[in-house]
Amino acid sequence: MSEPWTLGEVFVLRHAGFPFDWLESLGVSEAVQDDVARLLEAEDALVDAIGTEGGAPGAQAVRDALAQGREPKLDARLAASCHDALVRYRDHRAALQSRYAEERKSLRRRLRERAADAAIQEAVFLSSPAMFDNVWVRYLRGGERPDTSDVRRVERQVYTYLQRFCAKNETTSFFGPISYGERTTDDGYDVRTVPSGNTRRRTFFSFWAVTELARAVGRERTLRPHLPLRINPLFTLSPGRAACAPLKLEVALSPQAEQLLSVLREHAVPSDAARVLGVPVEDVERQAIPLVKTALLLWGLPFRPNDFATFESVRDAVAALPDLEARTRWLERLDTLARLKADFETADLAQRRELLPRLEAFFTEVTGKPARRGDGQVYADRLILYEEASSPFRLRFGATFTAELEAALTGALELSAAYGEKVQRGFREQVRDALGPDAGPMDLLDYAVRLRPDGVTGSRFSPVPPVMLEPDAARARAVPVDFLGTSTPGGRYALPDVCLAAKPDGGGFEVMLARVHHHLLLWSWLSAFQPERERYASVASRWLEKDDAARGLVGLSIRRRNKGFYVYPGRRLVYSVSDVLDVEDGALTPRDVKVLPTPEGPVLVDGQGARLSLYLPLDDFSSYPPFAALAHPQVLHAPLRTQGEHLPRLSVGGAVYQRERWNLPASRLAKPAGFELFLTVQRERRAGGWPRFVFMRSSKERKPYLIDTASPFAVDLLSHLARDAERLSVEEMYPAPEQLWLRDERGRYTCELRMQFTRWSGAPV
Repeated sequence: MSEPWTLGEVFVLRHAGFPFDWLESLGVSEAVQDDVARLLEAEDALVDAIGTEGGAPGAQAVRDALAQGREPKLDARLAASCHDALVRYRDHRAALQSRYAEERKSLRRRLRERAADAAIQEAVFLSSPAMFDNVWVRYLRGGERPDTSDVRRVERQVYTYLQRFCAKNETTSFFGPISYGERTTDDGYDVRTVPSGNTRRRTFFSFWAVTELARAVGRERTLRPHLPLRINPLFTLSPGRAACAPLKLEVALSPQAEQLLSVLREHAVPSDAARVLGVPVEDVERQAIPLVKTALLLWGLPFRPNDFATFESVRDAVAALPDLEARTRWLERLDTLARLKADFETADLAQRRELLPRLEAFFTEVTGKPARRGDGQVYADRLILYEEASSPFRLRFGATFTAELEAALTGALELSAAYGEKVQRGFREQVRDALGPDAGPMDLLDYAVRLRPDGVTGSRFSPVPPVMLEPDAARARAVPVDFLGTSTPGGRYALPDVCLAAKPDGGGFEVMLARVHHHLLLWSWLSAFQPERERYASVASRWLEKDDAARGLVGLSIRRRNKGFYVYPGRRLVYSVSDVLDVEDGALTPRDVKVLPTPEGPVLVDGQGARLSLYLPLDDFSSYPPFAALAHPQVLHAPLRTQGEHLPRLSVGGAVYQRERWNLPASRLAKPAGFELFLTVQRERRAGGWPRFVFMRSSKERKPYLIDTASPFAVDLLSHLARDAERLSVEEMYPAPEQLWLRDERGRYTCELRMQFTRWSGAPV
């Protein structure tokens, strides 16, 4: 019997910013799709007729010719039925090709109309101003153009953005808005969509941009004596020397340097230290600079990194400095940036196109740094600004539906717990073997250095190992909950992405476990529009405070990445320090803990020998053996795969666990073009049993794209993905378009729910 998993009080709703109907409208009509079916039936009839008269070799030659877009040449001696079948095929093909060409013209106009929508234009601008200025504006100004390869390339790029806006549940501005849901005690409904009452946008300076501003402040000669000097906690101080043995860093300390370090513990600001030492501040700086170069001392403007008000905290830090000319100048600069950001937040597209260059030019002027990174990348945090938007929707679950949801997901989460434990055991054994039989206790940094990636496998580029299944022709299959064994008893946490698929005629929902993150629902960048911080954060903190399995769990501190930040409410452990921001007051340091090699693998303990386990804030760390081996028992989504070309839709307990999936050589779709490409995709779809909408990945790119097999623009995108790739992975769109239930007057939206689930060591508290 599986231990029950319980849903937290609140959860996150993420959905596409534009209705799926907009994307659906860019495919050919049902009449054309019916014509495709008739043509493919005529192809089969022709091949069967040739096979009857000319045998298998002749039938295969005909099949190969059709696949290459050539009309087969028939031997005049073949029976009349073969020639009649060819005529029927030829007639069907001519009719389909003519209708397809006409509809493609109409769809090209519709694509332009969608691209001209004001909200779509703004979404493209916020995603990539360079794309908007260099491609989108020219595309809209150009009017109807001949159907050339260059024009098709631009149309493919336009479609690529549209499929993202209409089908990807991301979190960016109004084309990836954030909202929330809650469980209730009301039994009168199952899933209720209610107005959020909060549709607004918030614009923030990107973390990398704020960091550059702080560094520029730190370069001001007159301000440096008033910026704190922090001792790097990775160093161990002893008479006459400071050392970080794992990194092979050693610094000789003069008596004056030792005296300075002793003073800096209580008086971190150079001007204060100089007053205590009774020397000019220039002498303190002169002594400090060599120690800064060796990383023993860290010098810079401190500010709050893991906060929505990171930029404001930089201004506060500058305002707290002495009243100097440089301070006044920087306050004026920061206030100018704040005003421009505020103007940008409320501006329309035309105003934003004027404001962004001004912001960027001013940023470059005051920092000396470029204002954009990785230009042209769709998903990167490139600009000095980013925006979040709240959703008009909010969800409420009734008590009965919540219980049904928990019951449906318990089996799938149990399988994930068993798989995570199995993977973690393998990581522990791998680390044990890498350390060798003679390894003794070591601090965390020494452990991390010894096990750098050249010594162990696993990272963001080498994810957890797949579970291989035998090929199966069935379209759907149930997998036993204990298929991968059972996990050991005890408390667990997981943060799954859950999709609900509406059953026909309002008959409730099918449940899908789309992905499992081994995380807690922490106060983070996803909380931008959550007014109840205490309630939101309590979803995780209640388990941390009350469950026995949470004892000894420490959060591994990491540097904030772009807009992503997470506030872990318990003890934290610093393992990497390269900046003053990495010095967390009260946090454990690598030498405060020990890694003990054991026959089963490494064990983490504190200074009193009490067992610790790591809370890993990033998905990448869950597949990185040195850290995963020390983590809390992991709950990981098992990647169920097959060596064959088809994997059925797999369910565990009451939930779908893996969408139906196909693998095929990319070469099948890389060469055809135009109408022949469209036909080739229809043949593949018919042979494999694909639905109309599928997600496609190539072996050259991990990012999935939604492909509408009925859309000329989507099949062009598919062909582009196939070039230079070896394999293509095709996965059904599930929930399917007819199962989308989040809707408004514009249409239906794809969505997913990020939910905190916990398994308690005893009865839930």
